Amino acid sequence: MPSELTQQHCRSIFPSANSTEMIRTLESGVQFTEAWEHNSWGPPEEFLGYVFHKSLQYEGKTLEVLVGMNNTGVISKVSVRGMAGITDEFLAQYRGKTLRDNFDLVRTPEELLVVPAGIKAMQANLALSESIAQSVKEIIVSANKVVK
Repeated sequence: MPSELTQQHCRSIFPSANSTEMIRTLESGVQFTEAWEHNSWGPPEEFLGYVFHKSLQYEGKTLEVLVGMNNTGVISKVSVRGMAGITDEFLAQYRGKTLRDNFDLVRTPEELLVVPAGIKAMQANLALSESIAQSVKEIIVSANKVVK
């Protein structure tokens, strides 16, 4: 059963978020919300970015793929919940990417030299790496309908 996007998810992407807009679901099934920081004094609020959420079934487990994106469509953070062993190094490769970038997994050392480079799979976990990369790409394509 797919899980729902929560305030806790938003804080895992944007730690200073203390307010979110209504959670919406796109035709693709990707959920999203806007993350805001509301101050008790000073500037009234600051838009931090969007948080996108998609559930992924992998080896009988439901994984939650979260993508934080700024208002120009640049990924600020990717997080995956529901399974141990997903490395920060793997997830950090998405930071700074946009829809125009390559989300394919690198399969040969030569592919690392191609610009823009693809995503390097987690060692000894090609299938999970592929599933996550595909989910992030699906989220980014859906996000393109929201982020202008």
